[in-house]
Amino acid sequence: MNDSTSATIATRASSSTTTRRRGALAAGLALAALAAVTLTGCSGMADAAKSALGAEQVQERHFDTAADAPSSTDSTDVAWFLPEWVPADARDVDVRLDTQEPGYELSFTSETGPDLAGCTPVDGDLGGPALEPTTLPEPLPTSGLVSCGDGRVVAQVDGRWASWTTVDAVPGDDVNSTLRH
Repeated sequence: MNDSTSATIATRASSSTTTRRRGALAAGLALAALAAVTLTGCSGMADAAKSALGAEQVQERHFDTAADAPSSTDSTDVAWFLPEWVPADARDVDVRLDTQEPGYELSFTSETGPDLAGCTPVDGDLGGPALEPTTLPEPLPTSGLVSCGDGRVVAQVDGRWASWTTVDAVPGDDVNSTLRH
């Protein structure tokens, strides 16, 4: 082996070692940055991510028909599933919910209306809507309400069906379906 070959091998070995060190340094810096963000709870980055994903606390969706809404057979987006009692012919469906606290409102029109045979009358208005209503018809009734077992009350108001989570839990209903703690 001549001096030129030895110098080339030494340069390549040195270059390879330098490249590995730079890679390790970059990985270490990235890990340190990730740890800093995680440990400090970098709210700016978290808020930016939430904003990009549309993760506002109160969210709203409109569906032209009940069939347009996600269902357990074709989606994992359970927040937007319509309750089982919503009729198949429901139209002009508005859903609004609070992703962190109890609060849900639903309104729609229907020729047939929901089958309320499995629902039970509710005494009083249970404190009114838990979420400040924006898509529900006004004024909301304070009597004659029923619950269909999902933690919400249901009523028909001026030809439009409305359902909402109440301030006070509906006795006997599944409180897990309305984010009650």
